[in-house]
Amino acid sequence: MSQARAFKGRLTPATGGFTLLEVMVAMLVAMIGLMGTLAIQQTVLSATQNANDGQVAMRLASQTIEEFSARITRRGPPVIDMLGPIATGNWSAIEYLDVNGDVAPQSPTNRWARQWRVANTGPAAPYNISVTISYNLDSGTPKQVRLDVERRKEW
Repeated sequence: MSQARAFKGRLTPATGGFTLLEVMVAMLVAMIGLMGTLAIQQTVLSATQNANDGQVAMRLASQTIEEFSARITRRGPPVIDMLGPIATGNWSAIEYLDVNGDVAPQSPTNRWARQWRVANTGPAAPYNISVTISYNLDSGTPKQVRLDVERRKEW
């Protein structure tokens, strides 16, 4: 009986802890899980940046449309038509913008390219205003946002 009690108190090598192989396999599984987590985190951050760039492009296009909408077109007398002189129907020269809409030479900060066009569709017909904002994603893929609006004349 005393031998059984003495044996119960001692630990055998099989129950005394983890082997080196078990520890290495556990570390390998943990490293694979950590690498997967980092890959997902990088993808989420990239998608967030791309969504932010798209939102900035949409805001810059909307801002330009609002600037054209603020121009007066009145029947008169005298007739005031602030869109008439620029209503050629041709696309404007490319302007590079920063996040705030300030125009400056092309740079990593000024990477949104804006072009606009105002077309007069006739004496009693509305103006067609188009704005295009082009930019590149982090991967270099080109993207474009375009807004088109009809602006009615007040005569």
